[in-house]
Amino acid sequence: MSIDEDDTVEDLLALSANDPIDVEVLQEETVEISAVTHRGRVRSNNEDQFAVVRRTRSGVVLASSIDNKKLAHEDRTAWLMCVADGLGGEVSGEVASATAVQSILDFASEMSNWIMQPTEDLQLDIAKRVMLYSQAIKRDLRAKAEKNPDLDGMATTLTAAYVYGDSALIVNVGDSRSYLLGDEGLRQITRDHTVAQDLLDAGASPESTRAYGNVLTRCFGTDGEPVPVDVFHVKLSVNDRILLCSDGLTDLVTDQEISELIANAKSTGDACESLVSAALLAGGRDNITLVLARMLKSMVPLPFNELLGEIEETDSGAVTKV
Repeated sequence: MSIDEDDTVEDLLALSANDPIDVEVLQEETVEISAVTHRGRVRSNNEDQFAVVRRTRSGVVLASSIDNKKLAHEDRTAWLMCVADGLGGEVSGEVASATAVQSILDFASEMSNWIMQPTEDLQLDIAKRVMLYSQAIKRDLRAKAEKNPDLDGMATTLTAAYVYGDSALIVNVGDSRSYLLGDEGLRQITRDHTVAQDLLDAGASPESTRAYGNVLTRCFGTDGEPVPVDVFHVKLSVNDRILLCSDGLTDLVTDQEISELIANAKSTGDACESLVSAALLAGGRDNITLVLARMLKSMVPLPFNELLGEIEETDSGAVTKV
């Protein structure tokens, strides 16, 4: 199934009759989240994975000699969103991305203090948690490869957002991206871990780096080697949008187009459908996966700005305020 440059949206919809764009829309009190994954128009299977998790933390006083009103615990809600793009071809790439997402969810469910509370040692707390998640992913990938040698060499990217209060922590390894769309426009939060990005940073022209755009310098693999993880802190306002996506979108749709499609959409669901359609019309050479969240109202503010202070480099990367 191919698409020509002259094809219209109507042509695409006709071609997609047996391969629809199925967007999942999650309406919450304080945030609206939509997610979609599509295998594209070239690949025979989909090696991308995504997940959106809502976790709550609350305490209910069942009995006490103290007035219950004085012991009330405010409900806490957090959202974890992630996108993983598998490498290795066919089944192994799909297994790698699924393993990374499953490792995060399994590890999170086992942590008694899954929802992070601010402390004086928040910087260290973040670094430790990121390191533990990273180790869990690497351990599970290695275990899969040891059990099935055909999976040895598989790898995956990962970008994830942890939204809590009026802040978000963004985690990234590889070339899947996270963006923030706010009053000042669209901003790429993450930095691609590719040879092309390294060349750009060294002063090379964009034209000379295109051949290296998909050559990763960092990803989660089966070799057991430590993987530095980038972590960014983002302050959120009402109506801000966070976009997580695989390179199946960003390789074919420009940042300006992404910004316009999201800004002009009536909802996150409509935006997701428009973004996937744009990538498909541009050729759909790769799997396309994205998660888009819009802040509907401010949640419980957390003093991240005061607590983070000056961030130091750690084995798991750096926490950067953006």
